Amino acid sequence: MPENSLQFNGRVAIVTGAGSGIGKAIALGFLKSGAQVAGMGRRTATDKSLRDFEEYSSQFLWIRTNVLREAEVRRGVKRVLQKFGQVDFLINNAGARGPTAPVASLGTDDWHKVLETNLTGPFLVARECVKAMIPRRQGRIINISSTAGRVGYPFRASYSASKWGLIGFSLTLAQEVGPQGILVNAVCPGPTEGVAMDEVIEARAKAVGIPVKKMREQFVSSTALGRMVTAEDVSDTILFLCSEQARSITGQVIDVSAGFGLTQKLQR
Repeated sequence: MPENSLQFNGRVAIVTGAGSGIGKAIALGFLKSGAQVAGMGRRTATDKSLRDFEEYSSQFLWIRTNVLREAEVRRGVKRVLQKFGQVDFLINNAGARGPTAPVASLGTDDWHKVLETNLTGPFLVARECVKAMIPRRQGRIINISSTAGRVGYPFRASYSASKWGLIGFSLTLAQEVGPQGILVNAVCPGPTEGVAMDEVIEARAKAVGIPVKKMREQFVSSTALGRMVTAEDVSDTILFLCSEQARSITGQVIDVSAGFGLTQKLQR
């Protein structure tokens, strides 16, 4: 692949949930590749987690946004258009993990919160971005689902259901906007190193009554490569899908999981 094949000078990306983890890695990946980036999330612009973006001040715009509020989403996308003039890429990454609990004890409020954040939020942002992309007859939308959206996932019913739903939304949208030159895909990270994964492991270990160390070993041993992926692994895939090399890839569900789920299952 040519050295400059993943350069995005003159392109504009919106990344939701860009304040930490996978979202931050994606936003930084775009910035390092020359894109202008609008990060959306609930953090304030002065939050210390956003300091990594300071060196890209001319390229980066932080918009404090709750993706569940239609008015805030509309204002956010409007600000991006006012600042940068266009939207080329939307990465719907903002999400909620929800509780680790059996369905019998899962609260209705928890169920709704996860479904709204992981499914309604991406719909609201995508709807506004599509309106800006259609007149230009180009654009890429990538929804961050999960390997939990491909299999049954005991004790994580709300999370799994939301990520399954996001895949269905992605494939449907791909068919709708394909004639306008807009590509839509879903990316499914597997267990990803970081604070969020540490919390998932701790909660699951507690739910099934085993030591945290053993639960971590189960996650790792459930991958074909014998390791978890990194946020940068996911970011690299996103950048490829937004590149010209991926111009014929749409309506696909792509795992970035180190082969998670090909071997033994997690203990229930």
